[in-house]
Amino acid sequence: MTNYDELLDQGMEEAEDLGDGERFEVPVADTRKEGSKTIIPNFSDIASKFGRKEKHLSKYIQNELGTAGHIEGDELILNGEFRRGSIQAKIQQYAEEYVFCPECSRPDTKIVKEKGVEMLKCQACGARTPI
Repeated sequence: MTNYDELLDQGMEEAEDLGDGERFEVPVADTRKEGSKTIIPNFSDIASKFGRKEKHLSKYIQNELGTAGHIEGDELILNGEFRRGSIQAKIQQYAEEYVFCPECSRPDTKIVKEKGVEMLKCQACGARTPI
């Protein structure tokens, strides 16, 4: 019979390497202004990197900035002039609230609905957190 240390070594070799959580970087928003509107041309890419629906991310940004807007193609068009830094801060805030697991801090999460409640379910550690 093999001892504990040998079994542990074997398990560590066979286990999937999830990394240290540093492999994921919050995407940087490109912005441009057209008249009194602010446009995020890479909005679709940001939502995709988060693994979230564009509508969910758009609604969050609009609510946090206190403005209206709409998605047109791959772009988010916001009514009003906003600095890149304030938009980036809201994207970072979104990642902390809706992407990173509050238990293990990994970005391997999905938004699922359980019994009518939206939950952040972590694929790495299995934690479920209501959002």
